[in-house]
This record gives sequence, structure tokens and C-alpha cells, in this order.
Amino acid sequence: MLRLLALSAAAALCAAPAVAQTYTAAPTAAEMAAVYPEKAKAQGVGGAVELVCTAARDGSFDDCAILGETPRGLGFGAAARKLVESKLRATGVAKGAEIQIPITFPADLAKGGAFSVKTPVWTSLPTVADLQAAAPKTEGGPNNARVTLVCDVQAGGSLSGCSVDREEPAGAGFGQAILALAPRFQVALMSAEGMPTVGGKVRVPVRFDLKPVTQAAK
Repeated sequence: MLRLLALSAAAALCAAPAVAQTYTAAPTAAEMAAVYPEKAKAQGVGGAVELVCTAARDGSFDDCAILGETPRGLGFGAAARKLVESKLRATGVAKGAEIQIPITFPADLAKGGAFSVKTPVWTSLPTVADLQAAAPKTEGGPNNARVTLVCDVQAGGSLSGCSVDREEPAGAGFGQAILALAPRFQVALMSAEGMPTVGGKVRVPVRFDLKPVTQAAK
């Protein structure tokens, strides 16, 4: 008798804090690189800024004030303010509202390399049914599997160029199964800590927990 498998835990994706507004436009990695402070770039360091900005009727932001800047004295505050006021747009904010906005400059961007988004905000994920259909159905196969993809983030937050970075156990077909579902994943235009996602890379961790299903007695 073949053993049937059921998916008990669909996906274990990195959780991200909820955001108060949804960004409809945001700077790309290339646009952040264009305003990266020269002093910081020369030192190869990243930075983080906390801004408070006034929302306009069209979802843009102006009158941004710098609440915090780490490290100080390298120009991250002014660069973040320029990015937000020129590139960031949001929905779900009232005109005149004061909105706190984090912006993070990854050090890898200063070095001219690709960077990985630390805490992506997932806006689309495969359903449980998608994962159940994709899971390899092999008698006597592994009950637990872990897969991590590494993908490029394209315009709009869609993923492309994905590859399997981790597959445990290897060779059981789970990596290819998740690769086939890559178009179902999508991220927001800004990460939870204020990194642009478009033009960066994102890690997609998925966990399969498979349990045998006891066939009902006839």
C-alpha cells in the first residue's frame, strides 16, 4: 500500500513587521546608489536613518526631519531625505499626517555589489494548495524538508533569476518544486527596515513538514 503524504505546515517564511502604509512607488537599489554619501562610500560603510515626514494628498512626502542617523557625519540623513521626498509614494495615508519612515543604506551597495534584503515584506505567497500540489509524492520519502531560494527582485516586487541556495535533504525534488512556485512570491517595494527591494536580492526560506495520512478502513 502506498503511503500518502499531507502537508501540515505550508511555509515558514521570515516574518516581517506589519507596516502602517503601502508604498506604491519607492527608490530602487540603483537610485539609492546614486545618492549614496561619498564619505560613506569611500569607507565602505552602511547607515540607517529615521525620518518623520508630512504626507501630501497624492501620497508623496515632504518636510522630512531627521530623527536619528547612524553613523553621524557621513551624510546619510540628507541622502535619505532626498530619496523619500523625490521617490517615495504611499497609499493609506491622510494629507498632513506625520509619518515615521526608516531608511537603511546597505554597506554592500557602497562597495558596488549586490545586496540582500534583510527583512522583506511579503505581499504575495503560494497557497497551502500550491505547496501541497508541488510537494514530491514519493513513497518512503523524507517527512521534513527545508529549501531556500535566492532571487532577484524586479520592478513591482516580482522575483526572477531564482536559484536553490539550500535544499535539505538534497536531491529529493523539493528545491525544484519551490523553484516552480517562484512566480507566486512577491515582496513590497521597501523592506521592513527601509531598504529598497527592487534591484536587490531576497532569500526565500520554505519548510515542508509532511505527515503520513492513515487510510480509512473500508
